Amino acid sequence: MNFLRQNSVNKLRSLAQIGSRAITTAPPPAHQPAHPVATAIRLTDQPADPITRYDISPPVNWGYLTVSDMNTCIIERFGKYAKTLTKGAHYLIPFVDRIAYVHSLKEQALDFPYQHAITKDNVLIVFDGIMYVKIVDPLLASYGVLNPLNSAIQLAIVVVQSEIGKIVGKNIYVEYSTLQEKTTISINKVIKDWGLECIRCQIMSMEEVTMETEAGKVLSDGCWFKNCRGPC
Repeated sequence: MNFLRQNSVNKLRSLAQIGSRAITTAPPPAHQPAHPVATAIRLTDQPADPITRYDISPPVNWGYLTVSDMNTCIIERFGKYAKTLTKGAHYLIPFVDRIAYVHSLKEQALDFPYQHAITKDNVLIVFDGIMYVKIVDPLLASYGVLNPLNSAIQLAIVVVQSEIGKIVGKNIYVEYSTLQEKTTISINKVIKDWGLECIRCQIMSMEEVTMETEAGKVLSDGCWFKNCRGPC
């Protein structure tokens, strides 16, 4: 009897709550569009971190490993380099052997975004480019430097800036081809110790920055020099 009385009380309370709610005839809120910044983001298969975007994640050692053509794997045993595996099927010892590094021996195109450089006569230049690199020594690429491909990109940027700094601004376009040849030679002198070879370094575009150019307007609007010249 008490159970039935309690159910009746609960029903009355629920009806009272429904009756006390405000009834509105307004249409349901429209679906809010996504944030414009979020919709402009393009998802890619590359990690967001530029340092690891060119790395190949090594697989787990299940005792058997198949290496595809133009790939190579570096195997460590008890934390020490053991052997280098090329294409084919290989047997490994689980929990003893570790697949430390995986490298692709194919030629890869590594691009670097717009960078700034200053010529010999203090002219600001904006440039971007692409370099073609391949791994020739997987062992040096594994233990010679951390993140070899990303390090090669950073080196290429520094070398191009250094070579532009040796040229007078009015001759920058005249020595365009010579600039690329000197850049490739300078890069190869360093990355040979990293197990890499630079096939060529191509400067895609190069522009002198003035207040009339588009790049100059962007730098002026964004107060690019505020860190070195004070507030804009």
